[in-house]
Amino acid sequence: MTEMRIPVKVKYADDFMRTYVTGAIGGFNGYDFRIAFFNDVVNHPESPSQPPTVTREIKVEIILTPVALKQLVKWLNQHLAELEKMIGEIKDQYPPPPTRKEAQSGYYV
Repeated sequence: MTEMRIPVKVKYADDFMRTYVTGAIGGFNGYDFRIAFFNDVVNHPESPSQPPTVTREIKVEIILTPVALKQLVKWLNQHLAELEKMIGEIKDQYPPPPTRKEAQSGYYV
């Protein structure tokens, strides 16, 4: 049996946007997976005796079906492997995410 390939035309939506993010948080239920991309903004107080605070600004949230999530993970892993071949291992600078029971909001880094 021969495999039939259907050509796909890629078109940017009229409301397409591009944004730079510094991290992602997400969670899942029995139906879908949600991942929100964010930027952390450091707020420096006027008084030097007070510590700075961080505002986590959510830029966009993506909701994926389980199949789309699996395809995304596969695609990301392939591209990450190619990138690390070029520049070397990328070391994770963040601690491991909490377990599902520890995550109070259902979202985790």
